[in-house]
Amino acid sequence: MKAAILLAHGSREPQARASFEALVERVAQALPDLVVRPAYFSLGEPDLATQVEALVQAGATAVRILPFFLLDGVHTRRDIPALVASLRHRWPDVTIELDPCLQDDPALERLLVDRLHASS
Repeated sequence: MKAAILLAHGSREPQARASFEALVERVAQALPDLVVRPAYFSLGEPDLATQVEALVQAGATAVRILPFFLLDGVHTRRDIPALVASLRHRWPDVTIELDPCLQDDPALERLLVDRLHASS
């Protein structure tokens, strides 16, 4: 089984968590051949390690982690890669990939241009 985790920072606001989890559910519905789950780096559960463990125990042989972070900062450059390295060490037979954050994604740039164009 192949799986993906959308990793958010997390929030103290319950509505932020609900909105993120609704987004993850919509993404999962759009990708029926992929198990897609949410996880939180901070301020939310399940955390990344817990979610990876659950997926591995459910039979995942490959897990792709997409940081749902707009900007490349300390968490995306240092903290998350260190955590992913420890997960790879814990499950050496599982392929665990870490995608970059959204900062340099051309689709995000197109979204911003489209939004600004629509409002002008």
